[in-house]
Amino acid sequence: RTPHPSDDASQLAMVQKRVDKGDAVAISYLGLKYYCGGLGLTMDVHRAIELWTEAAELGSEDAHNSLGIRHYYGEGVEEDKPRGIR
Repeated sequence: RTPHPSDDASQLAMVQKRVDKGDAVAISYLGLKYYCGGLGLTMDVHRAIELWTEAAELGSEDAHNSLGIRHYYGEGVEEDKPRGIR
């Protein structure tokens, strides 16, 4: 088992490897980090939405939830309450 990296750059590299392989969980996680500005990334809501959309298409329930919240409240996308709750 791979040990957990102790610094942001190493953790980001590990996540990016999983993203490159199409791992929905990793893609959703990276979206969260872009949304919050974690792992040394600059906050980028548009990029977070793109990543969550990709992860949702791959079946990530967390990504579906994140997208639903953003659509419901209009955070980074146009407010669309019906879309946010489906």
